[in-house]
Amino acid sequence: MSEPNERQYWLWVTRPDYYLEDDGSDRELLDPTHGADTGGWWTCHRDTKKGDLIFLWRTSPKKDIGYLIQAESDAYSIVDDNDQGWDYGCDFDVLFKFENPIHIKDLRGSPSFEEWGPLRGSFQKTTFKISLEYWNKINNLAANKNPGYQEIIELIQKEPLSEGIRLEEELENELVANLDVLKRFGHQLELYIDSTSGQIGRQFICKGNGGRIDLLCYDKTKKRYVVIELKNVRAGQNTFGQISNYMGWVQNRIAGNIPVIGIVISRGYDTRFESALNITDKISQIDVEDLGFVTAPPKRIQKLAEPKEKNTSPLGIKFTNSREAKTWLGKGDEFLKEAKYKEAILCYEEVLKKDPKNKWGWINKGLALAELKRPEDAMLCLKKAIEMYPKSAQVWLSKGIALICLNKFEDSIVALDKAIELKPKFANAWNYKGMALADMERNEEALIAIDRAIELNHKNIFALSNKGYILTQMGKYDEAVRAFDEAIKLDPQDAFSWHTKGDALDEQGKHDDAIQAYDKAIELNPKNAYSWNNKGYTLTKQGKYEKAIQAIDKAIELDANFADPWSNKGDIFSSLGKYDDAISFYDRAIELDPEDARTWNKKGSTLKSLGHLEDAEAAFAKARNLGYEE
Repeated sequence: MSEPNERQYWLWVTRPDYYLEDDGSDRELLDPTHGADTGGWWTCHRDTKKGDLIFLWRTSPKKDIGYLIQAESDAYSIVDDNDQGWDYGCDFDVLFKFENPIHIKDLRGSPSFEEWGPLRGSFQKTTFKISLEYWNKINNLAANKNPGYQEIIELIQKEPLSEGIRLEEELENELVANLDVLKRFGHQLELYIDSTSGQIGRQFICKGNGGRIDLLCYDKTKKRYVVIELKNVRAGQNTFGQISNYMGWVQNRIAGNIPVIGIVISRGYDTRFESALNITDKISQIDVEDLGFVTAPPKRIQKLAEPKEKNTSPLGIKFTNSREAKTWLGKGDEFLKEAKYKEAILCYEEVLKKDPKNKWGWINKGLALAELKRPEDAMLCLKKAIEMYPKSAQVWLSKGIALICLNKFEDSIVALDKAIELKPKFANAWNYKGMALADMERNEEALIAIDRAIELNHKNIFALSNKGYILTQMGKYDEAVRAFDEAIKLDPQDAFSWHTKGDALDEQGKHDDAIQAYDKAIELNPKNAYSWNNKGYTLTKQGKYEKAIQAIDKAIELDANFADPWSNKGDIFSSLGKYDDAISFYDRAIELDPEDARTWNKKGSTLKSLGHLEDAEAAFAKARNLGYEE
């Protein structure tokens, strides 16, 4: 593999804090096939140059090379007052995740690596420069373990820079030359120039913090600093965290009491970024297309609309297909989070056309099918994923989740136990096992599983909320509220924890406190019909019927096919003596959920009040058949 003289090769060494999530799974932000904006900044050697290629060595427990990375900038000094001992950093982008990583036993088992310095030194430094000889040897090992990788690395190495880097540079150049284009978005900006160092606000280095601000500006009219982050891809959770970090640094180091805002300029954004935007008015987003520049969109987006031509992409057809698969996967994931399951499935089918071995394509298609109650199709997808990745704990976890959606709780526990067998410290698998056990009303066992999840990851908000839910079901309301409070302390913006805390408080008869909790949940997620409905139900208990109807009508407006608010509205009208109206609301609830014994019983009581005794007895009988007990 011949290579341009200017390109260098490196090995970066990283601890589990940086390559694993809290639950022990691989860090999602390092996965180039999952969503967008996988880049950021990383500590590096001072000689690192833009376009250098890097292998990421993961220390114990992995002890392997798991990723191929490209430097998106030259190294820049971050020396200041940081307490990590960091000297240099560079921006990076993840190009490839090895499905079959290069383990330390692979290196020790090959005579070709007996004299390789990093191996002999047990990878004790943070960065190693790799000679072309050893670079090629490592790539040969990777190609032997990962079919198709040989072609991909050769295509990557034909280009000194990835197209993503080049296109973001073009965008930055255009914007610097035309800052006035932002006037129509309410910003009259000039590049900031530091009076002490003379550093200008383009690629502004955050010393002591790491990372570089794409553009640091000052708004002459509104008298505030403006941090601009440019992304030639969709903005995601990583983007939000990145710009928030930069804004905090500018506030502390430069702005003082002067306001600081942030602008993300990107090609759209995902649902996580959208959710993050809802909690602040200091960060806004502008689409690249809205600027009116001629800068080309990413090739992977072009390819969605253009016919394929052999060798038209500088990175080659297979690599482009992988990028296209990534784009479709991101779209599918957005639909999945929005509960638009049919649309999500269409996207995942495109993923699998481009990349038939895409694990997340098979997994998420299966989950979407499970949500649509198509068990056979869902299980076929997850079976396919398991056939390709039988030792992936994530695949077995996903099968368990799908089976929970299908109310097959015993089968779900079998799949989740397999995930735990493969990865005993897999907190998410323990958490979902607890959920499955709770659905089977095996609450004591459920608590044991949930507590294990929390023990493995004490910051697992989902598990803490589930613990509170199970304790509520067991009537242990004080303990439940404590669990919800722990979750809320970790994330005050978690609407689910506020909602379920409201449920526990309502069961305790603390109706005012419950309504406050529901109001907080609604503030965080105003489109959640469940929170509006439960608020209305609690207001009904207080006899505040007018406010209750307003809340319940909002729930119906948000989800007209949600049976509970119709039934609760029937209760209110029955209490007001408006029996005919109440019957019509109960009938609508029964139409949506014919198996709701409580609504049948309430209908019976209302019919009895109307003197329709025969019809009332029929409704009571139906309620008893469905398991209703006085």
